[in-house]
Amino acid sequence: MKIYSELSRIQQELKAPKNLYNKFGNYYYRNAEGILEAVKPLLNGMTIIINDEPVMVGDRYYIKATVTLTNGDESISAVAYAREDSDKKGMDGCQLTGACSSYARKYALNALLMIDDSKDSDDDSLSPKNPKNEKTTPVPAKTAAPAQTVTTQAKVPAPVQKAPEPAPEKPETAGAYLMRRINELATKYQGYGFDFKKTRQALIDGGQIPDIPSATMTMEQAVELMRHIEGFYEDRKAKADS
Repeated sequence: MKIYSELSRIQQELKAPKNLYNKFGNYYYRNAEGILEAVKPLLNGMTIIINDEPVMVGDRYYIKATVTLTNGDESISAVAYAREDSDKKGMDGCQLTGACSSYARKYALNALLMIDDSKDSDDDSLSPKNPKNEKTTPVPAKTAAPAQTVTTQAKVPAPVQKAPEPAPEKPETAGAYLMRRINELATKYQGYGFDFKKTRQALIDGGQIPDIPSATMTMEQAVELMRHIEGFYEDRKAKADS
């Protein structure tokens, strides 16, 4: 079918760099708008259609995003979900739904276009790993030897050596973030039966989070996973303390 060969071409040619930076999580990322901007020149007369709808899973609302590539006769679709949190500081209801929609659309686009978030972007001009962006330590200038006479030699104090600047901090990896947050939550919810593996599996079985191996998670996926884990134990703590 022609649409499959066209989709394969787009997947191979598409370049969607991670050109946005999250200061709180210390990582680079791309959003749905950036992916759409990158894919439009490659459509070759085809169209991408995106639809959102709220769905109830258990006792939680999710935003279901469906991304469809069509040439008018044939279509291919991919689906992704994002849960509306019960409360998120700094957002009203409309903003919260909009954020969930953007998140779900992004991962539906990722699935359709085979964008691998576990790899760094080809465009690493903004990355701290780029040698052009690394800080350099100034080297003190050499002091010329003091002039000498037949009878005496002038003594010049040795130049004060400046302490080298600390190396730039590397962004925290998704694996390191997971370990740090698991330890923090284990301490925070000690006495409330904290069990990361069992809770994560329960959330996967309930359709609240995707089943993604920890070793291949992106930072965004790791942050989302731990948000769900913390929300689960916050609910348990509230019920136990009430």
